[in-house]
Order: sequence, then C-alpha cells, then structure tokens
Amino acid sequence: MITVQQIDVRAEQADFFATEVEPLRQRGLTSTPAFSARYTNFFNVIWLLLNDITIGSAIGTFLCENNVVLAGRLNYSVKVVLVHWMQWVLLWLDSWPAGLKLNTELSRFYSQTFIDLISLWGGALFWCSPYISNLIYAVGIASSAGATITISLSSDLLAILTMHIYVCYFVSNFVYARFLGTAGSLWNLFRGKRYNVLRNRTDTWEYDLDQLLFGTILFTLVAFLFPTVLAYYSLFALMRLAIILLQACLEMQLAFMNHFPLFALMLRAKDPWRLPGGIYFSIETRKDENAHVLSVKSQPVPFSAIFFQYIRLASRLASHYNPLRLLWYLVSGRLVHPIPRYSIRYNKAPNNQ
Repeated sequence: MITVQQIDVRAEQADFFATEVEPLRQRGLTSTPAFSARYTNFFNVIWLLLNDITIGSAIGTFLCENNVVLAGRLNYSVKVVLVHWMQWVLLWLDSWPAGLKLNTELSRFYSQTFIDLISLWGGALFWCSPYISNLIYAVGIASSAGATITISLSSDLLAILTMHIYVCYFVSNFVYARFLGTAGSLWNLFRGKRYNVLRNRTDTWEYDLDQLLFGTILFTLVAFLFPTVLAYYSLFALMRLAIILLQACLEMQLAFMNHFPLFALMLRAKDPWRLPGGIYFSIETRKDENAHVLSVKSQPVPFSAIFFQYIRLASRLASHYNPLRLLWYLVSGRLVHPIPRYSIRYNKAPNNQ
C-alpha cells in the first residue's frame, strides 16, 4: 500500500533528524564540504516537511468541512462510471458494434460473467456508500500529517475502487495469453517443429496424420474465437492502462513533494556562492597599476546537479512507461503493472544522497 510506504518515508525522515542534529552541532569536527552537504540536506527536509504539513492542513480542512458533499459526488461518480458505464460498454460490445461480428456464445458468456462481477462489486460499494462521508472526514484528519498522506490515501482508494477492473483485466489477460500460447504451438505444428523444454529451443519433429488433423481442428477453433477474446481483452487492458497512468501521476507528485530540493534551490537563487561547485580562473586588469592579475573565483553548482535525482527519476519513469514497451506488453499478453514505489525513491535517508 502506498500509505504504508509513505509512513516509511516519514520514519526515515525522523531517523535522519535524529542522526544529523549532533554532527551539525560539531561543525569544527567535519570538513567544510561535508558540513555544507549535511546543512543543506537537513534544512531541505525541514522545509519540505513544513510545506507538506501546511498544504496538508489546508486540504484536510477542506475535506472535513465538505465531507458530505464530496461523499455524494464520489458515490455518484463511482455508480455511474465504474458500474453503470462499464455494464453498458459490455452490453454494447456484445451487440456486434460497428459490424464487429464476435462469436455469439463466447461473447455472451464474457459479457454476462463480467457484468455479474461488476454488479457484485457495485453492490459491495453501495453497501459501503453510507460510510464514505466518514471516510473522507478521516482522510481530512490524516491530512494534518501532510499532503503526501492525502495523496497516498487517494492512490490506495483508487486502487480499491477499481479492483473489479483489475480482476476483469487479469481474467481476460489469462485467457488471451493462453490463446496466444496455443496459436504459437499450432504454428510450430504446421511447420513441423516442436519446442524442446529441456534445451529451451525449437527442434524439427515429424507428426502423425492424426496429430495434424487434431491440430487443424484446434486451429480452426482458435481462429474463430480469438477475435472475441481480443475484443474483451483490449477493453479491460485499456481501462487498466488508464488507471496505471493515473497512479503514475500520483506517484510523481509524491516523489516531487518528498524529495524536491527546495532549500538548495533557494540558496542557489539567493546566494549562489553558498553552493560551490568548483573554481575557475579569470584574468583581471588593474588600471591603476597597469597590470594583469590571475584571480580564483568560486563557481556555483549548476541546476543540473541540483536536480540530478529528478533527471534519474524521469529516466526511470520514461523507461517503465515507454509507449513501445507498454504496447509490447499488451500485445504479448503480459500483465502491466505500475512502477515499483521503491524504484522512484531515494536510497533511504536523504543524507546518503
């Protein structure tokens, strides 16, 4: 759960405060670069924490004062979008839309099974609807600990409300992957090939006439049923992909609020010399003495060095949510998962960064 991981971030920050106070007091015992890094990290965490609590308190006040109205809107949205609209889409897909001729029996089985599953989950949500206002009020109270807690709870709530979509996606993905595997095996059959499990390769093999005839019958069944399986799999795969992208936006917001270099950025804008990034030599001319002087000056840290963690984060997100990678996962029947939370977090305490 995202909320538990966010609490873990708070615990890391508390441990960071406990371990950094004493070294900051002993300034003379540490070198200037090490002390500067500790000083910047320490006050950066404090600034982020204070801003997080301030924004979270404002959000919590809004949620507590409008919990009844927000609960009504949330119940209506869940009922219309996550239940009724999905049932309508399944019925529409079962009625041969735009001339798409699916297998009648298999399509009816798919639609009725998923509609019953959605109705069951909708009934569970309807039973919980009277307590939504209290849940929003509790989220408002928890927001006093920071806006990151609100975002984490919102992400977990989104995962719970769309659990039926994940179940439908998992079932349709399982059937789609089995169809792809069967089609691949039949393709090897017609080519006179067989997959060797022991050596992990495809070898030449001679099949009997009965095996070829049975493979032809199976291929006919797969060919006629595959468009129906593909249609329902595409529907829930797109829904699952939309939910994952929404959760990715929430994850990016959490990473932004947990690790944004606010204090370092303020120092860089106000007094760049407090963040030295090196030295450089310059030749100055003194007009009164008519001589050239070689002077050494401090060069402030570039913005790319301040935001290097976000550059690394952007590369990880771009590689995980690459459109070609997601498309290959969807076409090949592999499950699509959101990026693991710990892969977009710093290495534990901020002083190690």
